[in-house]
Amino acid sequence: MVLSKRERIIRTLEHNDEPDVVPIHTLGFEKTNTAYQTFIKTEEYTKNKLVIKNSYRRGSNNYVGNITEQRFWQVDCWAMDPFEKKLDIKIVKAPPEYPNASIEVLGGRIMALGPQVETGLPYAWYVDGWFKTPEILYSFWDEYGRPSELLNDKVNYSPQIWDEYVESLSSYLYPMANLFMPMHENLFEGMTVARAQYYMRKKPEFIHDVLNEYTKALIEMIKRLAEAGVDVVFYYDDLGMKGRTIFSINNLLKFIIPCYKKIYQECKKHGMFIVQHSCGYIDEILPHMVDAGLDCIQALEPAAGVTLGHLKETLGDKVSFMGGLDSSRIINFGTPKEIEEHVKKSILVAGQGGGYFVGPSHNILNVPWENCVSLRDAMVKHRNYPLK
Repeated sequence: MVLSKRERIIRTLEHNDEPDVVPIHTLGFEKTNTAYQTFIKTEEYTKNKLVIKNSYRRGSNNYVGNITEQRFWQVDCWAMDPFEKKLDIKIVKAPPEYPNASIEVLGGRIMALGPQVETGLPYAWYVDGWFKTPEILYSFWDEYGRPSELLNDKVNYSPQIWDEYVESLSSYLYPMANLFMPMHENLFEGMTVARAQYYMRKKPEFIHDVLNEYTKALIEMIKRLAEAGVDVVFYYDDLGMKGRTIFSINNLLKFIIPCYKKIYQECKKHGMFIVQHSCGYIDEILPHMVDAGLDCIQALEPAAGVTLGHLKETLGDKVSFMGGLDSSRIINFGTPKEIEEHVKKSILVAGQGGGYFVGPSHNILNVPWENCVSLRDAMVKHRNYPLK
Protein backbone atom coordinates (compact mmCIF):
# COMPACT_ATOMS: atom_id res chain seq x y z
CA MET A 1 0.00 0.00 0.00
CA VAL A 2 1.40 3.38 -1.04
CA LEU A 3 -0.67 6.41 -0.08
CA SER A 4 -0.63 9.86 -1.63
CA LYS A 5 0.81 12.66 0.51
CA ARG A 6 -2.70 13.91 1.25
CA GLU A 7 -4.01 10.46 2.16
CA ARG A 8 -1.04 9.90 4.47
CA ILE A 9 -1.53 13.26 6.23
CA ILE A 10 -5.28 12.85 6.68
CA ARG A 11 -4.99 9.29 7.99
CA THR A 12 -2.35 10.38 10.49
CA LEU A 13 -4.48 13.30 11.67
CA GLU A 14 -7.41 10.91 12.15
CA HIS A 15 -5.08 8.89 14.46
CA ASN A 16 -7.10 5.67 14.33
CA ASP A 17 -5.08 3.66 11.81
CA GLU A 18 -1.49 3.30 10.65
CA PRO A 19 -0.66 4.79 7.24
CA ASP A 20 1.95 3.28 4.92
CA VAL A 21 4.82 5.19 6.56
CA VAL A 22 5.22 7.65 9.41
CA PRO A 23 4.95 11.08 7.73
CA ILE A 24 7.84 13.53 8.11
CA HIS A 25 7.41 17.15 9.15
CA THR A 26 9.95 19.79 10.10
CA LEU A 27 9.74 23.51 10.80
CA GLY A 28 12.87 23.73 8.67
CA PHE A 29 16.08 25.69 8.85
CA GLU A 30 16.18 29.10 10.47
CA LYS A 31 17.58 30.88 7.44
CA THR A 32 20.01 33.22 9.22
CA ASN A 33 21.75 30.48 11.23
CA THR A 34 24.75 28.38 10.28
CA ALA A 35 22.99 25.14 9.25
CA TYR A 36 21.08 26.79 6.41
CA GLN A 37 24.10 28.83 5.32
CA THR A 38 25.99 25.55 5.02
CA PHE A 39 23.07 23.83 3.26
CA ILE A 40 22.96 26.33 0.38
CA LYS A 41 26.62 25.53 -0.39
CA THR A 42 26.23 21.75 -0.49
CA GLU A 43 25.58 19.24 -3.25
CA GLU A 44 22.32 18.41 -1.45
CA TYR A 45 21.08 21.90 -2.23
CA THR A 46 22.06 21.64 -5.88
CA LYS A 47 20.53 18.17 -6.20
CA ASN A 48 17.22 19.16 -4.61
CA LYS A 49 16.86 22.67 -5.99
CA LEU A 50 13.38 23.29 -7.39
CA VAL A 51 11.12 26.29 -7.92
CA ILE A 52 7.55 25.49 -8.96
CA LYS A 53 5.80 28.04 -11.14
CA ASN A 54 2.08 28.62 -11.60
CA SER A 55 -0.30 30.89 -13.48
CA TYR A 56 -2.03 32.93 -10.77
CA ARG A 57 0.79 35.15 -9.53
CA ARG A 58 2.29 37.89 -11.64
CA GLY A 59 5.63 39.59 -11.93
CA SER A 60 8.49 38.42 -9.74
CA ASN A 61 6.23 36.26 -7.58
CA ASN A 62 4.71 34.04 -10.28
CA TYR A 63 5.75 30.78 -8.66
CA VAL A 64 4.65 28.52 -5.86
CA GLY A 65 8.05 28.89 -4.33
CA ASN A 66 11.45 27.40 -3.75
CA ILE A 67 10.87 23.95 -2.24
CA THR A 68 14.53 22.91 -2.24
CA GLU A 69 14.63 22.62 1.54
CA GLN A 70 11.39 20.65 1.67
CA ARG A 71 12.79 18.18 -0.85
CA PHE A 72 15.97 17.79 1.18
CA TRP A 73 14.00 16.91 4.32
CA GLN A 74 11.62 14.69 2.29
CA VAL A 75 8.70 16.14 4.21
CA ASP A 76 5.14 14.95 3.68
CA CYS A 77 3.57 18.24 4.77
CA TRP A 78 4.62 21.85 5.25
CA ALA A 79 2.90 25.04 6.39
CA MET A 80 2.61 27.04 3.16
CA ASP A 81 -0.20 28.43 1.04
CA PRO A 82 -0.76 30.74 -1.95
CA PHE A 83 -2.76 33.34 -0.01
CA GLU A 84 -0.08 35.94 0.59
CA LYS A 85 -0.63 38.98 2.77
CA LYS A 86 -3.71 37.68 4.59
CA LEU A 87 -3.27 40.70 6.85
CA ASP A 88 -2.91 44.29 5.67
CA ILE A 89 -0.44 45.58 8.27
CA LYS A 90 1.63 48.76 8.25
CA ILE A 91 5.11 49.09 9.76
CA VAL A 92 5.27 51.66 12.56
CA LYS A 93 8.60 53.09 13.61
CA ALA A 94 9.34 52.68 17.31
CA PRO A 95 10.15 55.70 19.55
CA PRO A 96 13.79 56.88 19.75
CA GLU A 97 14.42 54.92 22.95
CA TYR A 98 14.17 51.80 20.77
CA PRO A 99 16.78 52.46 18.04
CA ASN A 100 16.47 50.63 14.72
CA ALA A 101 13.17 49.12 15.87
CA SER A 102 9.55 48.97 14.77
CA ILE A 103 6.21 48.25 16.45
CA GLU A 104 4.11 45.39 15.18
CA VAL A 105 0.63 46.88 14.93
CA LEU A 106 -1.22 43.58 15.29
CA GLY A 107 0.35 42.41 18.56
CA GLY A 108 2.34 45.35 19.93
CA ARG A 109 5.74 43.65 19.79
CA ILE A 110 8.74 45.94 19.47
CA MET A 111 11.24 44.31 17.11
CA ALA A 112 14.77 45.56 16.42
CA LEU A 113 16.97 44.55 13.53
CA GLY A 114 20.33 43.19 14.63
CA PRO A 115 22.96 40.61 13.66
CA GLN A 116 22.74 36.90 14.39
CA VAL A 117 25.48 35.88 16.81
CA GLU A 118 26.98 33.11 14.69
CA THR A 119 26.56 34.46 11.15
CA GLY A 120 26.21 38.24 11.51
CA LEU A 121 23.15 38.15 9.20
CA PRO A 122 20.33 40.61 9.98
CA TYR A 123 17.57 39.24 12.18
CA ALA A 124 14.48 40.78 13.82
CA TRP A 125 14.92 40.45 17.61
CA TYR A 126 12.14 40.89 20.16
CA VAL A 127 12.92 43.90 22.38
CA ASP A 128 9.84 44.83 24.40
CA GLY A 129 6.07 45.12 24.42
CA TRP A 130 4.35 48.37 23.50
CA PHE A 131 0.75 47.60 24.56
CA LYS A 132 1.46 48.07 28.26
CA THR A 133 -1.83 49.89 28.97
CA PRO A 134 -5.36 49.67 27.58
CA GLU A 135 -5.04 53.28 26.45
CA ILE A 136 -1.99 52.55 24.30
CA LEU A 137 -3.53 49.42 22.78
CA TYR A 138 -6.88 51.00 21.96
CA SER A 139 -5.28 54.14 20.55
CA PHE A 140 -3.21 51.94 18.23
CA TRP A 141 -6.26 49.99 17.16
CA ASP A 142 -8.15 53.24 16.56
CA GLU A 143 -5.36 54.54 14.35
CA TYR A 144 -4.30 51.39 12.49
CA GLY A 145 -7.31 49.09 12.81
CA ARG A 146 -8.45 46.29 15.09
CA PRO A 147 -7.19 42.79 14.20
CA SER A 148 -10.46 41.92 12.45
CA GLU A 149 -10.12 45.10 10.38
CA LEU A 150 -6.60 44.13 9.25
CA LEU A 151 -7.77 41.14 7.20
CA ASN A 152 -6.86 41.83 3.61
CA ASP A 153 -10.04 41.70 1.53
CA LYS A 154 -8.02 41.82 -1.69
CA VAL A 155 -6.76 38.25 -1.25
CA ASN A 156 -8.45 35.84 -3.65
CA TYR A 157 -9.38 32.66 -1.77
CA SER A 158 -10.52 30.91 -4.93
CA PRO A 159 -10.82 27.09 -4.82
CA GLN A 160 -9.21 27.08 -8.27
CA ILE A 161 -6.11 28.75 -6.85
CA TRP A 162 -5.91 26.31 -3.94
CA ASP A 163 -6.50 23.26 -6.16
CA GLU A 164 -3.80 24.37 -8.60
CA TYR A 165 -1.42 25.03 -5.73
CA VAL A 166 -2.02 21.61 -4.15
CA GLU A 167 -1.69 19.83 -7.49
CA SER A 168 1.60 21.56 -8.28
CA LEU A 169 3.03 20.29 -4.97
CA SER A 170 1.41 16.85 -4.96
CA SER A 171 4.56 14.98 -5.97
CA TYR A 172 6.51 16.52 -3.10
CA LEU A 173 4.29 17.40 -0.14
CA TYR A 174 0.82 18.34 1.03
CA PRO A 175 0.44 21.99 2.12
CA MET A 176 -1.13 23.15 5.37
CA ALA A 177 -2.50 26.70 5.19
CA ASN A 178 -1.06 29.19 7.68
CA LEU A 179 -3.41 30.59 10.30
CA PHE A 180 -1.78 33.80 11.52
CA MET A 181 -2.43 35.88 14.65
CA PRO A 182 -1.01 34.14 17.77
CA MET A 183 -3.27 35.47 20.52
CA HIS A 184 -1.32 34.10 23.50
CA GLU A 185 2.02 35.35 22.15
CA ASN A 186 0.49 38.75 21.49
CA LEU A 187 -0.43 38.95 25.17
CA PHE A 188 2.89 38.01 26.70
CA GLU A 189 5.05 39.78 24.11
CA GLY A 190 2.84 42.72 23.15
CA MET A 191 1.89 43.60 26.72
CA THR A 192 4.83 41.83 28.44
CA VAL A 193 4.18 38.93 30.81
CA ALA A 194 4.04 41.14 33.91
CA ARG A 195 1.46 43.56 32.50
CA ALA A 196 -0.70 40.80 31.03
CA GLN A 197 -0.76 39.01 34.38
CA TYR A 198 -1.60 42.28 36.13
CA TYR A 199 -4.60 42.88 33.86
CA MET A 200 -5.72 39.26 34.23
CA ARG A 201 -6.05 40.00 37.95
CA LYS A 202 -7.21 43.62 37.92
CA LYS A 203 -9.01 44.12 34.58
CA PRO A 204 -10.01 40.71 33.24
CA GLU A 205 -12.62 42.33 31.01
CA PHE A 206 -9.78 44.08 29.13
CA ILE A 207 -7.99 40.77 28.46
CA HIS A 208 -11.25 39.15 27.36
CA ASP A 209 -11.94 42.03 24.97
CA VAL A 210 -8.49 41.76 23.39
CA LEU A 211 -8.68 37.98 23.03
CA ASN A 212 -12.20 38.12 21.63
CA GLU A 213 -10.96 40.50 18.96
CA TYR A 214 -8.19 38.09 17.94
CA THR A 215 -10.68 35.20 17.98
CA LYS A 216 -13.08 37.11 15.75
CA ALA A 217 -10.33 37.74 13.21
CA LEU A 218 -9.12 34.12 13.29
CA ILE A 219 -12.62 32.75 12.75
CA GLU A 220 -13.04 34.96 9.72
CA MET A 221 -9.67 33.78 8.39
CA ILE A 222 -10.76 30.16 8.88
CA LYS A 223 -13.96 30.81 6.93
CA ARG A 224 -11.95 32.21 4.02
CA LEU A 225 -9.55 29.26 3.99
CA ALA A 226 -12.50 26.85 4.16
CA GLU A 227 -14.06 28.64 1.19
CA ALA A 228 -10.87 27.90 -0.74
CA GLY A 229 -11.10 24.19 0.10
CA VAL A 230 -8.25 23.93 2.62
CA ASP A 231 -8.11 20.64 4.58
CA VAL A 232 -5.51 21.43 7.24
CA VAL A 233 -4.50 24.70 8.93
CA PHE A 234 -1.34 25.30 10.94
CA TYR A 235 -1.51 27.72 13.87
CA TYR A 236 1.56 29.10 15.69
CA ASP A 237 0.93 30.18 19.29
CA ASP A 238 3.48 29.43 22.02
CA LEU A 239 2.16 28.53 25.46
CA GLY A 240 5.15 27.15 27.34
CA MET A 241 8.73 27.58 28.41
CA LYS A 242 11.13 25.18 30.10
CA GLY A 243 9.28 23.21 32.74
CA ARG A 244 6.01 25.17 32.84
CA THR A 245 3.46 27.18 30.91
CA ILE A 246 4.03 30.93 30.61
CA PHE A 247 0.77 31.75 32.40
CA SER A 248 -0.84 29.57 35.07
CA ILE A 249 -3.12 26.73 34.04
CA ASN A 250 -6.01 28.55 35.75
CA ASN A 251 -5.42 31.68 33.69
CA LEU A 252 -5.08 29.67 30.49
CA LEU A 253 -8.38 27.93 31.25
CA LYS A 254 -10.04 31.26 32.03
CA PHE A 255 -8.75 33.34 29.14
CA ILE A 256 -7.12 31.28 26.38
CA ILE A 257 -8.81 27.88 26.14
CA PRO A 258 -12.34 29.28 25.57
CA CYS A 259 -10.98 31.23 22.59
CA TYR A 260 -9.09 28.19 21.30
CA LYS A 261 -12.31 26.18 21.53
CA LYS A 262 -14.11 28.63 19.25
CA ILE A 263 -11.25 28.43 16.74
CA TYR A 264 -10.98 24.64 16.85
CA GLN A 265 -14.73 24.19 16.55
CA GLU A 266 -14.91 26.60 13.62
CA CYS A 267 -12.39 24.40 11.83
CA LYS A 268 -14.44 21.29 12.60
CA LYS A 269 -17.59 22.98 11.33
CA HIS A 270 -15.89 23.32 7.95
CA GLY A 271 -14.37 19.83 7.98
CA MET A 272 -10.84 21.14 8.54
CA PHE A 273 -8.08 19.79 10.78
CA ILE A 274 -6.10 22.20 12.94
CA VAL A 275 -2.47 21.62 13.91
CA GLN A 276 -1.06 23.93 16.58
CA HIS A 277 2.57 24.67 17.29
CA SER A 278 3.55 25.50 20.84
CA CYS A 279 7.05 25.62 22.22
CA GLY A 280 7.81 24.66 25.80
CA TYR A 281 6.19 22.45 28.42
CA ILE A 282 2.57 21.76 27.46
CA ASP A 283 1.85 18.41 29.16
CA GLU A 284 -0.58 19.90 31.71
CA ILE A 285 -2.52 22.18 29.35
CA LEU A 286 -2.64 19.81 26.37
CA PRO A 287 -5.56 17.68 27.69
CA HIS A 288 -7.66 20.85 27.91
CA MET A 289 -6.70 21.82 24.34
CA VAL A 290 -7.66 18.33 23.17
CA ASP A 291 -11.01 18.54 24.97
CA ALA A 292 -11.57 21.87 23.19
CA GLY A 293 -11.11 20.14 19.83
CA LEU A 294 -7.43 20.30 18.87
CA ASP A 295 -6.48 17.72 16.21
CA CYS A 296 -2.67 17.74 16.39
CA ILE A 297 0.05 19.33 18.55
CA GLN A 298 3.42 20.22 17.07
CA ALA A 299 6.80 20.79 18.80
CA LEU A 300 6.81 18.49 21.87
CA GLU A 301 10.18 19.66 23.20
CA PRO A 302 11.99 17.05 25.34
CA ALA A 303 14.35 19.74 26.65
CA ALA A 304 11.35 21.63 28.05
CA GLY A 305 10.15 18.57 29.96
CA VAL A 306 7.60 17.21 27.46
CA THR A 307 7.25 13.42 27.73
CA LEU A 308 6.25 12.05 24.34
CA GLY A 309 5.60 8.51 25.57
CA HIS A 310 3.30 9.65 28.38
CA LEU A 311 1.32 11.91 26.05
CA LYS A 312 0.96 9.10 23.51
CA GLU A 313 -0.23 6.71 26.21
CA THR A 314 -2.75 9.10 27.76
CA LEU A 315 -3.97 11.12 24.75
CA GLY A 316 -3.01 9.08 21.70
CA ASP A 317 -6.60 8.07 20.98
CA LYS A 318 -7.73 11.72 20.92
CA VAL A 319 -4.98 13.76 19.25
CA SER A 320 -2.07 13.37 16.83
CA PHE A 321 1.53 14.31 17.60
CA MET A 322 4.03 16.11 15.39
CA GLY A 323 7.70 16.54 16.31
CA GLY A 324 9.22 15.32 19.55
CA LEU A 325 12.86 14.98 18.43
CA ASP A 326 15.25 16.85 20.72
CA SER A 327 16.38 19.91 18.74
CA SER A 328 18.09 21.53 21.72
CA ARG A 329 20.44 18.72 22.75
CA ILE A 330 20.65 15.53 20.70
CA ILE A 331 20.28 17.00 17.20
CA ASN A 332 22.66 19.84 18.05
CA PHE A 333 25.30 17.99 20.04
CA GLY A 334 24.78 14.27 19.51
CA THR A 335 26.71 11.94 17.22
CA PRO A 336 25.07 10.60 14.04
CA LYS A 337 24.57 7.27 15.80
CA GLU A 338 22.91 8.93 18.80
CA ILE A 339 20.63 10.86 16.47
CA GLU A 340 19.58 7.69 14.66
CA GLU A 341 18.82 5.89 17.92
CA HIS A 342 16.82 8.89 19.15
CA VAL A 343 14.77 8.98 15.93
CA LYS A 344 14.14 5.23 16.02
CA LYS A 345 13.07 5.28 19.67
CA SER A 346 10.74 8.26 19.17
CA ILE A 347 9.02 6.58 16.21
CA LEU A 348 8.55 3.37 18.18
CA VAL A 349 7.16 5.29 21.18
CA ALA A 350 4.75 7.56 19.31
CA GLY A 351 4.13 5.85 15.98
CA GLN A 352 2.35 2.68 17.10
CA GLY A 353 -1.19 2.68 15.74
CA GLY A 354 -0.58 5.83 13.70
CA GLY A 355 -1.14 9.44 14.72
CA TYR A 356 2.50 10.52 14.67
CA PHE A 357 4.51 12.83 12.39
CA VAL A 358 8.23 12.37 13.02
CA GLY A 359 10.37 15.50 13.08
CA PRO A 360 12.41 17.93 15.16
CA SER A 361 10.68 19.80 17.94
CA HIS A 362 11.84 23.15 16.59
CA ASN A 363 13.71 24.91 13.79
CA ILE A 364 17.20 23.78 12.84
CA LEU A 365 19.62 26.48 14.00
CA ASN A 366 23.39 26.08 14.36
CA VAL A 367 23.39 22.32 13.86
CA PRO A 368 26.50 20.64 12.39
CA TRP A 369 25.84 19.69 8.78
CA GLU A 370 26.57 15.99 9.28
CA ASN A 371 23.88 15.96 11.99
CA CYS A 372 21.35 17.47 9.59
CA VAL A 373 22.03 14.71 7.07
CA SER A 374 21.96 12.03 9.79
CA LEU A 375 18.61 13.33 11.03
CA ARG A 376 17.06 13.29 7.56
CA ASP A 377 18.44 9.83 6.76
CA ALA A 378 17.27 8.34 10.07
CA MET A 379 13.71 9.67 9.67
CA VAL A 380 13.50 8.19 6.17
CA LYS A 381 15.08 4.89 7.21
CA HIS A 382 12.96 4.06 10.26
CA ARG A 383 9.49 5.30 9.32
CA ASN A 384 8.12 2.25 7.51
CA TYR A 385 5.16 0.35 8.93
CA PRO A 386 5.03 -2.16 10.51
CA LEU A 387 7.40 -0.57 13.01
CA LYS A 388 10.28 -2.72 14.21
